[in-house]
Amino acid sequence: AEGILTTRGGMTSHAAVVARGMGKPCVSGAGSLRVDYKAGTLISMGQTFRKGDIITIDGGNGQVLKGAVAMLQPELSGDFAAIMEWA
Repeated sequence: AEGILTTRGGMTSHAAVVARGMGKPCVSGAGSLRVDYKAGTLISMGQTFRKGDIITIDGGNGQVLKGAVAMLQPELSGDFAAIMEWA
């Protein structure tokens, strides 16, 4: 897994803390998700995902997106980048 998605918890939940430590995105406390363990499905925002489907989670805004969505990699620039190089 490249990230963690939970229906319970928050920024300080165990899953969120572990994800941050691993440098992985985490969406925790996504209470609107509906998980059917027997059927192997997940419903989010009206979309149904099946076990094995590829999803993209955005840890910044909590979105669950269908498929592998291309993301921009953050990069440091300017004075802040110079200061971080000193650290």
